[in-house]
Amino acid sequence: MILEILGWIFLVVICVGAYFAWKIYRFVKNQNNSDISLAMSVLPSMEMELEPSNAQEWKEVERLEYIESELKKIGASHVGFFCVYNGYAIIRISMWNFKDQAVAIIYEVLSELDKENVSFIYEVSCKLDDGSVCVTSNQHAVYESRPKNHKIVFSESNSILDFLKGIKSELPKDKKVQRIRDSKSYFLECYEDISEWGWRPEQIRGDKTQQVLSSVGVTVTEELMDELVEMGISYSVDVNINRARRVLAKHSKMSADQWEEIREKLVFINESMRLDHLVEAVYDIAGELTEAQEQVLEGFQDNTDKLVNPINAFQMLLQTLNLRVKKVTSMDDPIKTEVYLPL
Repeated sequence: MILEILGWIFLVVICVGAYFAWKIYRFVKNQNNSDISLAMSVLPSMEMELEPSNAQEWKEVERLEYIESELKKIGASHVGFFCVYNGYAIIRISMWNFKDQAVAIIYEVLSELDKENVSFIYEVSCKLDDGSVCVTSNQHAVYESRPKNHKIVFSESNSILDFLKGIKSELPKDKKVQRIRDSKSYFLECYEDISEWGWRPEQIRGDKTQQVLSSVGVTVTEELMDELVEMGISYSVDVNINRARRVLAKHSKMSADQWEEIREKLVFINESMRLDHLVEAVYDIAGELTEAQEQVLEGFQDNTDKLVNPINAFQMLLQTLNLRVKKVTSMDDPIKTEVYLPL
């Protein structure tokens, strides 16, 4: 029986056999008996860091070299080697860009607890002009829940060139392919989409998630589900801020140096924020508050059970607390957002 145990990686759920699952289950239980810790070990990771790597670290170097030689023959360019440590999984990545039209990924996946058993996965994806993503992959996923705009087609072919041909045949005739100039950013954005989707309340409370949690020994209770849902909501707020920041960077007329200087100072307010997010944003804008301002903010927290309109509430707080800010811009996509800069 295959268990989804290593978490989401890009548009593929990395799966290991029951042997891996049992070893990871025992290891986590021995380290920490907390259900929340055990749940976090099998739910989508909220962070993805691509660490630089090289081909010498791969176990199946000859297989890697053969696949890469196929990509070189058709004019694909190598983006780089990376490594991801996701829970107890080690994921080695060779990333390729095909004429700015598609990204090809070769994965070598193994467990920290059993480094002799290796999974080899190929994947090719492209992005369409409506924001949807089309993917061909040779690894079936246990988890079928995906954002609705992600179309995945599985193939058992051993040639990555068949995946490139396959993705072309799957493209809708009324859609155009977007150019992918920054493959690494594209990869991370797609992963973020999948992870954020997996943390949505309807996914966390879904039968499949609860089955996965139960299969590794998590005691599924309503209290645990509530806690996981709250974590997912906070994560979604962070993801939407990241998306808005990327949109702003893309359309900004500032130089790279100017953007780097200002990007960390910007405060993003969106319509999905909760009360604690809004309070944190006030401190991001103000730095330190006077005692009188602290009392006003505490009163606002005490008298607010639920935010109906976070953006309007933030504007009201700015006026009430007499905070000096500059409104940089507002946007409706990916979610209604306003961006401020403290003065």
